[in-house]
Amino acid sequence: RANSIKLIDLMTIADLLNAGKDYLRGRETAVLDSEVVLGFVLGVDKEYLFAHGGDEVEDALLHLFYKYLDRVKNGEPVSYITNSKEFFGLDFFVDKRVLVPRPETEMLVEEALRFLKSNAEEGRRFRVLDVGTGSGNIAIALAKNFDCQEVVALDVSEGAIEVAKINIEQHSLEDKVQVYQSDLLDVMDDGENFDVIVANLPYIGRIKNNDVDENVEKHEPDSALFAGDDGLKLYKKMFQQIVDKNIGFGLLLGEFGFGQRDDLEVLLNKYFDHGWCIKSDLAGIDRMFVVEG
Repeated sequence: RANSIKLIDLMTIADLLNAGKDYLRGRETAVLDSEVVLGFVLGVDKEYLFAHGGDEVEDALLHLFYKYLDRVKNGEPVSYITNSKEFFGLDFFVDKRVLVPRPETEMLVEEALRFLKSNAEEGRRFRVLDVGTGSGNIAIALAKNFDCQEVVALDVSEGAIEVAKINIEQHSLEDKVQVYQSDLLDVMDDGENFDVIVANLPYIGRIKNNDVDENVEKHEPDSALFAGDDGLKLYKKMFQQIVDKNIGFGLLLGEFGFGQRDDLEVLLNKYFDHGWCIKSDLAGIDRMFVVEG
């Protein structure tokens, strides 16, 4: 508990960073977490912390720092405390209504940008669809890095829609990114066309492919993590909707989890007999499927 941290009179920034690091000992990110939380409490950046290590910290802020460290020690993502997460070089507002954006998901943005840029030509107008937008991180990263005529972002969760709207406004993209509440592609009209459809749907299985960190399961929204017994229920449903609604695309890509490649390949063969491939992330783990329209 917080009161098990040794309090001494007149603690400095440097004292607190050391105390925080000790308190979170055993966590891979103990040092970084202490820096981020203290910077958040004091309203300063990391450079300031190091340049002013000898500055004393007032009691009220000291206790707030320990209160937040308790939450981190309990496994809560630091991003839920600071309401902030960087993704693709951009800052996003996040809270318990959405999954915290993961660095490996940047791979989806890179692949989509590669396709868009290689097809860019004078006067061509691009439409992008982001399914399961969450905080809006993928849609916004694409709109910020490529001049799309329109990015449509969908999510079934009302809370996620609210968070995505905050981020769209924060990045001044109200005229570019439209967000709608929808169970996958439910709100889409038949025969719609998109240059790119990108999906980062929940892919953890309740029974099979249940490889989930207990702290992630404890703190992040269930509906953004789990998808049926094997984790592929939502992708299967989306693929079926694409076929049933005759949704056209130039590129369809999505993220999936460890150990799901074989099951996913069966689905891809069933729904898209034309060219698709699986790509692995920087750790060499199969992570993304890419279907060419």
